[in-house]
Amino acid sequence: MIPLERQRAILQMLEENDSVSINNLVDSLGVSHMTVRRDIHRLEEMGRVVSVLGGVSRPERLALDQSHTVKEGLQQAEKTAIAGAAMERVRPGNVVFLDAGTTTLAIAHRLASIPNLVFVTNDLSIALSLSERSVNELYFAGGAVDRANFSSDGSMTARMIAQFSVDVAFTSTSSFDLRGTSVPTDAKLAVKLAIKNSAARTILVSDSSKYGRVANLQAVKLTDIDEIITDTGLARSAVENIKELGISLTLVDRCHDSSH
Repeated sequence: MIPLERQRAILQMLEENDSVSINNLVDSLGVSHMTVRRDIHRLEEMGRVVSVLGGVSRPERLALDQSHTVKEGLQQAEKTAIAGAAMERVRPGNVVFLDAGTTTLAIAHRLASIPNLVFVTNDLSIALSLSERSVNELYFAGGAVDRANFSSDGSMTARMIAQFSVDVAFTSTSSFDLRGTSVPTDAKLAVKLAIKNSAARTILVSDSSKYGRVANLQAVKLTDIDEIITDTGLARSAVENIKELGISLTLVDRCHDSSH
């Protein structure tokens, strides 16, 4: 069976099941684990499948982001650990962009006490937190308000972000795969692209549950991201595939601040 036939067979199995284990694919296709992983890698590059622990599944499509209130209660231990690793990337004197999100809010709490920083954010909760906890210079990139996510987005926000020369940007996402991050609206797309273009270093901070989800619009290519900080729940094959792209990957243990 040639690679294209095997890949079609994998997709057919996923039409019949939400997920399939690597061992089942090996038995069904009569090939080695390595061959199956190569086929999965190719399908994952095309956004047709997503690696999960011990196997592969169909991507989960998102129509809309969850609200800030809902996200704040999810994966709290992972967010705390990611924030601990993220703060190590910041030095006094840096201009730091904090994208809208609850993971970046956890990072803001860690960074508030570091002196001689300049903060830029489009997140209302982050702006409020830093205005109360930090004496550092703080800018809010305003625009149309997304009430559900306590943030601003759209072309006006993007234009303000573009005025800054950012040293390190912590960007968030509700969905990413080997192709990159994705977003549900044009307004969010404009902001994600502005963040990437204004930053000398872009770091994606996201817990592993967001991997394999896909929204309507492709945003930032994964290869345009300098580093990903996520947790050890990311599937081993996804870890290997990301590293093959040459992207720095830091995995944190939810019980500790960081592990590489």
